[in-house]
Amino acid sequence: MSKFVFVAVIAFVVGAFVLSNNFDSLEHGEAKFVYDTSTVDTAVANQLHQFLIEEAIYDDKTGDVLLLKKSKAGVWVAKFPVYQGGEISPLVRKNIEKLSIDIKQNVLNNEPLEVHITNAGFQSVQFFKV
Repeated sequence: MSKFVFVAVIAFVVGAFVLSNNFDSLEHGEAKFVYDTSTVDTAVANQLHQFLIEEAIYDDKTGDVLLLKKSKAGVWVAKFPVYQGGEISPLVRKNIEKLSIDIKQNVLNNEPLEVHITNAGFQSVQFFKV
């Protein structure tokens, strides 16, 4: 019962976060990519969405896989909601770092990218630049 309540609270927080801001999402199967419509052009969002499909990032995933926005300083910010408590696996970090470099090179024209490992509510636990 308490696990259900926890999941419901997380879903509510994520939903409130998305609805209270200028966020939209693109879905593929059960997974989706969320982006800030006030800082991410629709063409860039669609290009990243297509890239994620081609790279099979959505495969076997449900819920949010990535949030993309651009900071006021003009730095791209990618948030990956993969943190579930404890230490972050070196393999998870390596995979996120590789994916982020690929996104930076293939979608974001090598512009600066800050990568955040977050919980399901997109609260950052760790971040680094690529």
